[in-house]
Amino acid sequence: MRAGLGALLGAALLAALPPALGFHPYYLFLLSTSFLYAAVASAWNLLAYAGPISLGHAAFFGLGAYGAALASLGGLSPWAAIALGGLVGAGGAAGAGLLSIRLRGAYLALGTLACAELLRGLALHWSDVTGGGAGLVGIPALPVLRGWPRVLTEGRAGAYYLALALLGATLGLFALIRGSRVGLAFAAVREEEERASVLGLRPLPWTLLAFALSGLVTALCGGLYAHTVRVVEPDLVFNRHYSFLPLVMATVGGLHTLLGPAAAAIALYLVSELVLHPLLPALHQVGYALALIAVILYLPGGLAGLRRGGHRAHP
Repeated sequence: MRAGLGALLGAALLAALPPALGFHPYYLFLLSTSFLYAAVASAWNLLAYAGPISLGHAAFFGLGAYGAALASLGGLSPWAAIALGGLVGAGGAAGAGLLSIRLRGAYLALGTLACAELLRGLALHWSDVTGGGAGLVGIPALPVLRGWPRVLTEGRAGAYYLALALLGATLGLFALIRGSRVGLAFAAVREEEERASVLGLRPLPWTLLAFALSGLVTALCGGLYAHTVRVVEPDLVFNRHYSFLPLVMATVGGLHTLLGPAAAAIALYLVSELVLHPLLPALHQVGYALALIAVILYLPGGLAGLRRGGHRAHP
């Protein structure tokens, strides 16, 4: 336990160094984006911990991005706008869970995907609010934090540390849930929903809670992303990448594990952008498919299963 905490603390300290060491802004952007993907993959994993398999996380990411962007352009501070976007995403996720509550397995996954596509189409055609295909531009940048050195909080450095903090908070939330009665309820509903009902555990509230928490984290990532790139458009923030890649990353890292999905997300994204993209620009994302195929065929427990000799993670 102490060794694991020490390793985690060491990794956090190492992750905090790049801005202080003067990394190029482009590499800071790649690293901060990898942290956002890691947070979304962990949020997807949190929902899967309660049972549902989602293909609609692009809906929650897009809701957070548009909600934060519209609020910020309307005069709200970026911090409050991102928080509001998170609440919008949480509400949208709970609504998606409620609409698809009678669905199971692949039908549930397709139902969530349909929600994401519906919202993308709505954003594309509701031009008066969303800007249509042109999107929204001129989103205010994240303000410099008072009391902190400007070199550590402005520009790409500020977005970097915020993405890292959001990832840490997401992992902390998941760790807290796994060790609580909420986590036990999630696991019970996931393993045997009918049996949980017989035991007096109503699956619906727990499933909706899992959707809302997962949507909250994903939407916060969307809001932070919107204020980092300072532009949102339907095909950017409702992109299917935010639906399919979290599933791939979580599966490769190890479903229901704490650190596996986040570690896999960072590694896969950086390999794709820094190694495969320069070599195969048109096919750089094929690495995600190859990694998923390799894990399914040879390591069903994901990369986290290497520590346990390939066995699946314990709930």
